Amino acid sequence: MSRLKGVALWIVGSTVLAAAGCADSERDRHMTMLEDQNRSLQQAVEEANRRLQSLDQDRVSLAQERNQAAADRQRLTDQLAAAERANQDLQARLDSVPPPAPVASGWTAVEGGAMIRLKGSVLFQVGSNALTDEARKSLDSVAAVIKSDYPEKDILIIGHTDDQPIEKSGWDDNYQLSAERSLAVVRYLIGRGISPSRLVVAGCGEYRPRAENNSAANREKNRRVELFAIELKALSSS
Repeated sequence: MSRLKGVALWIVGSTVLAAAGCADSERDRHMTMLEDQNRSLQQAVEEANRRLQSLDQDRVSLAQERNQAAADRQRLTDQLAAAERANQDLQARLDSVPPPAPVASGWTAVEGGAMIRLKGSVLFQVGSNALTDEARKSLDSVAAVIKSDYPEKDILIIGHTDDQPIEKSGWDDNYQLSAERSLAVVRYLIGRGISPSRLVVAGCGEYRPRAENNSAANREKNRRVELFAIELKALSSS
C-alpha cells in the first residue's frame, strides 16, 4: 500500500513537473513572439520617423522653392514695370519730337534740312573740275529745288575724292581738287540765280570716304559732291 502511494506521488510529481515544463516552454514562446513584435514595432517606428524627417525636409525645400519663386516673380514684375516706364518715357520723347519736314524728291532728310549727293563721275571727268553737260542738267534741277523748296536755307557744298594720287592734273593734292570742284558747282548755282550769300564751299579730299578705297566701285562712291540745304547760324556774321 505504501509502495502504491509512493508510485502515485511520483506520478503526480512528474505530471506537475511536466505541466510546469510545458508552461515554461509556452511562456518562452510567448516572450519570443512578444520580443519579435516589439522589434517589428521599433522598426516600424524608426521607418515612420525617417519618413517624417524626409517629409519635413521636403516641406522645407518646397517652402524655399516657393519663396524663391515669389522673389523671382517680384523681380520680373519690377523689371516689367521698369520696361513699361522706359517705353512710356521713350514714347513721350518721340511724341515731343516734331515730324521731319518733307524733303524734295531725290534729296535726303538731315538734321535741320536736306541733302543731295551727286556722283563725281556725273559731274566731272577724271582729274578735272570742268562740269560735264550731264552735270549742268543735274545742277539745273538742284537749283530749281533750292529755289522752290529751300528758299531760306544756306547751301553747303562739299567736294570729295578717292585716295588715288593726283597725276598730271595740275592740282597740288586731292584737297585742292575737291575744293575746286565745289567751287565749280557754286559758280554754276550762282549763275542759276542762287544768292552767293547763301553758299558755303568745302573740300574734304579723300579723308571722308563713304566706303573703303579698296576697289573701283568703292572709289567711285567716294568721288562725289554733296549739297546740304541747312541753317548755318554759327557761320552767320554777328
